[in-house]
Amino acid sequence: MSQQTATRRIELLPIDRWDPEVRAVWAADSLKDKDGGLPPQLGGLPDTLNLTKVFAHHPELAVAFYPLSRLVNEGRLPHRDRELATLRTALRSASVYEWSHHYEMAQTMGLTEAEVRRTAEDPAGADWNEHEAALLTAVDEICDDAVIGDGAWARLRRTYDTPQVLELLALVGTYRLLASVLNTSGAPLDDWRPERALPAVSVATKAGVRS
Repeated sequence: MSQQTATRRIELLPIDRWDPEVRAVWAADSLKDKDGGLPPQLGGLPDTLNLTKVFAHHPELAVAFYPLSRLVNEGRLPHRDRELATLRTALRSASVYEWSHHYEMAQTMGLTEAEVRRTAEDPAGADWNEHEAALLTAVDEICDDAVIGDGAWARLRRTYDTPQVLELLALVGTYRLLASVLNTSGAPLDDWRPERALPAVSVATKAGVRS
């Protein structure tokens, strides 16, 4: 179902109705020229995201969520890894909003468009290196079972230290949370971002691959 046509369950709260505390940490126009403001990948943001206009209904939640959102988007994971994990999480969460935003954003972080599309394939069968296949498999396992299995864990630990693994868990959890808010609220994709249809997703199982 397109986020553009989904039933709107929660109003997009206009910025002039936001609590001052929310505006101070989330409003794009108040952060663009501020040190420590918008993350680099959002530097060209033309307006405040529709997602934040949903969160603004709960000022305490909106303010509390901001530091976590910043951390997982600017932390210890390489930019490429972060976008691969986010794209796969968006697909596994059926979030057109997240997929459409990161489809574009990932390409500013070094992924090709073909690689972005390839995140929909079974990680074991796609043309990823060992680390990237383990990373995408770990995302699937977090989404399915809330635990990284022994195989993916062992492969990730060859390249990730403990803080990076913890950050990966937090990153996937954060985007799963956001997908729940977006999908349930019916928040439309921001009108300045082209909508990208969700591709069919292939996921490995013990019996093979399901789509």
